[in-house]
Amino acid sequence: MPLPSVSGSPGLNWDQAVEGIWHGFQPIAHMRTGRCHGYEALVRGWDALGFDSPQSFFNAAHADGALTGVETRLMDKAAATFKRLVGTAAAKLFLNVDPRLEGAVPLVTAIGQRYGVPIVHEISELDTTAVGERLEAAVEQYRRRDIGIALDDFGVGFGGMKLLYEAQPAYVKIDRFFIAGIDRDLRKRAIVRALVSYAQTQGVKTIAEGVETAAEFYVCRDAGCDFAQGFLLGRPQTYSDTLPFLNDTVLQLNQQDRRAPAMARQRLSELLERIPPININAPRSLLLELFAHPSTPSTLPVVGKNGAPRGLIRERDLKPFIYSRYGTDLLRNKVAGSRLDEFVVPCAVCDIGTPIDRVIEAFSEDSDADGVIIVEGGEYAGFLSSRSLLKLVNERRLAAAADQNPLTRLPGNNAISEVIEGALADLARPHCLAYIDFDNFKPFNDHFGFRQGDRAILMFSDRLKVLASRHGGFAGHIGGDDFVLVLTGVEEAAALADVETLLSVFRLDAESLYPMDLRHQGWFEGKDRDGHARRFPLLTASAVVLFLAPGRNEGMSVDHIVRLVASHKSAAKSHPSRIVCARV
Repeated sequence: MPLPSVSGSPGLNWDQAVEGIWHGFQPIAHMRTGRCHGYEALVRGWDALGFDSPQSFFNAAHADGALTGVETRLMDKAAATFKRLVGTAAAKLFLNVDPRLEGAVPLVTAIGQRYGVPIVHEISELDTTAVGERLEAAVEQYRRRDIGIALDDFGVGFGGMKLLYEAQPAYVKIDRFFIAGIDRDLRKRAIVRALVSYAQTQGVKTIAEGVETAAEFYVCRDAGCDFAQGFLLGRPQTYSDTLPFLNDTVLQLNQQDRRAPAMARQRLSELLERIPPININAPRSLLLELFAHPSTPSTLPVVGKNGAPRGLIRERDLKPFIYSRYGTDLLRNKVAGSRLDEFVVPCAVCDIGTPIDRVIEAFSEDSDADGVIIVEGGEYAGFLSSRSLLKLVNERRLAAAADQNPLTRLPGNNAISEVIEGALADLARPHCLAYIDFDNFKPFNDHFGFRQGDRAILMFSDRLKVLASRHGGFAGHIGGDDFVLVLTGVEEAAALADVETLLSVFRLDAESLYPMDLRHQGWFEGKDRDGHARRFPLLTASAVVLFLAPGRNEGMSVDHIVRLVASHKSAAKSHPSRIVCARV
């Protein structure tokens, strides 16, 4: 039998071809617990048949009118192999199904039921033209059969946000393009954070695709991504034994990361309401029984059969039924439908290990939000009501206000220490720590008065805020004329150039604080610390810039950084550029 070409395969025995295909399974792991939430089945062996890609293999099957049979057989093989390997673990099988497949919904449903395997159907954003008008009907059927939908390759195709809106997916797989080098690319970080923020408000889980480095893993995890998939966690492979329940790489990365949000986790646990959820398949008449009791909360979480949150049911949305003449009869009427879908409203979902600021942000995205559903390992753990979240907001505001500098409104010493500790603990990404203070500020303040001194400080702090926000960094005010700048994921040359520009611009800004004759003169006469009259140059600033390289040794503390800065301050003030750099 001649090998098929990529454009067609006349005479190819597709039964024999399918026999030569097998599946590799790639883990999709929770980024905080390491639990393998699922495995994606990827076809292997197509190259031995003479094809240059899996897509060309399926194109040839479609051209021969054999696509439905080929896909059905391969899905059956994948589910059978997965069932044998997964054991009793509650992992999901992620399947890429060709969008041209006729009757995909009943076929996928039948295979899932046959093997008792929870299936997630992946729809590629690149394939939306082939899905066409069938998408909406397919989505509804999948939801009723508890088969999840994942948008694959999200962000690089043609469907975009429209597909996200129409498909109402359970998962969004963020394309590798946005993950590659995200630790060094501010624009990618901003896009991923925005997408994750939207997904959280809709209760959609996010999967970072193609994670290959520890730095990418940490950035995606901290941005709020729920799961990760990529060569760092494991390549697609065949298994002779049970599929792992935990991903060792994720466990190791989280163990090495000293920024583990233990305090945030503890506070969320304290405020969490352990409201028993309703299953999406429960009869609608149950709502009448539950809300008839005064002790029932006015908002009830809803989960699927695997414990994954689906949204909320609110008592206020049922009032038109409860208080109408025939409303209660409709809720009890089995003919009208038994599922709860039409009463479920979206709700933000966050993992219990999510930083508190991110939880608050997810809640604040929706002005009509009742709270946030908290999950652990992808399963429902409890509910944070709007009252609890407002309490968290007030706590954060009070803590920030107590630490904030009253003049510049920049974070103070406590926040600065936390940020530096986080940078020291993050060994995967480069960090730039810059300590900046003014030169001869006391004589300037004494001679021209504290109001001019305050103007100088405000001038500089405004410039510092702009620089920090441009890189997604941190600007802090230690006190007086001492400031801190922390940039993460910025190359050394770029960070140094920005600090140089900051000092240069401030020098020009500060000239406006002097009378015209002193500007031309270039100095003013004041008194030093001993009360002696002397000449002082016009106001400038100096910086000690520390670069923390990825992969450096652990064990460094904030106190070590403080001592290092102190040892370089004099050199910075005497250097022509007013900058001294050191690598840690």
